[in-house]
Amino acid sequence: MDNQLEKFETWISKMFANRLKKEVCYHNLNHTKQVVKKVKEIAEYYKLGEVEQEELFYSGWLHDVGYWDGEADGHEARGAQLTQEWLTEYGLSQERIDVIKSAILATKVPQNPQNLLESIICDADLYHLSSGKFYEQTILLKQERENIINEDLDMADWLKGSQTFMLSHHYHTDYAKEYLQPGKEKNLELLKDKIKVAEAQSGKKPKG
Repeated sequence: MDNQLEKFETWISKMFANRLKKEVCYHNLNHTKQVVKKVKEIAEYYKLGEVEQEELFYSGWLHDVGYWDGEADGHEARGAQLTQEWLTEYGLSQERIDVIKSAILATKVPQNPQNLLESIICDADLYHLSSGKFYEQTILLKQERENIINEDLDMADWLKGSQTFMLSHHYHTDYAKEYLQPGKEKNLELLKDKIKVAEAQSGKKPKG
């Protein structure tokens, strides 16, 4: 890895440790590292050049820093502001910073990426929908939301909300459509079963 990128990775990892609220148990360093790994994987699939890969590297590391204070709403815009500040200090040109900020803003749901780089980070950010660890990640998201609002959420309602989100979501890159979509479809089937169990445990009658 380039010295500057390695230095940035070390610095931003320490920032996560020092500034991320403990309530934020999903959008944390582990999730961020997964996104960085996936943007690299997809970028290599498309044989992107060094500059584009570096911009995806920064975008991956910075896409959720707006979550650090525990507020979900507007975190993409806050992350873009922090990116402007930090990468200016790091010596990146404004042109490159704008590319990185646009990629971060593109992850806002509903996603609407305008180019390949934005499509790549959007798909990497929602990689977990296709993952073998999907269900535990969904439960971790539920825990994070409960931590932030200081309120318990009904499991069946949460899972049905996850199902609605997954059905409305689509991957953007051909890579994700080929390699991630099959896993997502399996997880949708899993979710159906988990919803039935959760409804039975809560005494709710299944709809339909």
